[in-house]
Amino acid sequence: MAVTQRTKKQATRKAGAETKAGRQDWIMAALTLLGRAGIDAVRVEPLAERLGVTKGSFYWHFKDRDALHAAMLEAWQAGTTQNVIDRVEKESASRDGRLKALIAIALEHSWAARLETGMRAWAKHDARAAQAITEVDAKRLDYVVSLLIDLGIEARTARLRAQIIYLMLIGVYFAGEVSGERTQKALWQEVERLLRS
Repeated sequence: MAVTQRTKKQATRKAGAETKAGRQDWIMAALTLLGRAGIDAVRVEPLAERLGVTKGSFYWHFKDRDALHAAMLEAWQAGTTQNVIDRVEKESASRDGRLKALIAIALEHSWAARLETGMRAWAKHDARAAQAITEVDAKRLDYVVSLLIDLGIEARTARLRAQIIYLMLIGVYFAGEVSGERTQKALWQEVERLLRS
């Protein structure tokens, strides 16, 4: 009888640890840490401490650190690309408004900029992260090209302009703290003016 009660208590504790920090919590905490300190800082112990749980909670959700890394890449790809495209399409009915909305969304969170730079640094020495970057870059570029074509810009020119816009955005991510919000706003207003010329 005592053994059965002890087993029930252990199962309850285990279930409690699992529900206190869900899989998504681990992924978001890992992405935040990646953006702040780089992939080498994304370790189980600091994450568990940050989430207020034991390391056992991590192993409830992930086989190992590699599984967490795969989940981080998947979440980043969805969150910074498809979710943004969906939001732009939902919020902006006009052809003109979609490009403005996309740029505004891309610049609205400093957390996204830190995460972007963390991802790109990780990709320099990790093939799976590099592949994720390649896929995201291609999808984002294709979307910007489609927006420019919708504005009446010829396909070849649209691709070149999309690359300019995208490279500027990545540059803004890397220099964001230096350039300041006012400078960034003026920069993007000039980009919009040039697109129409």
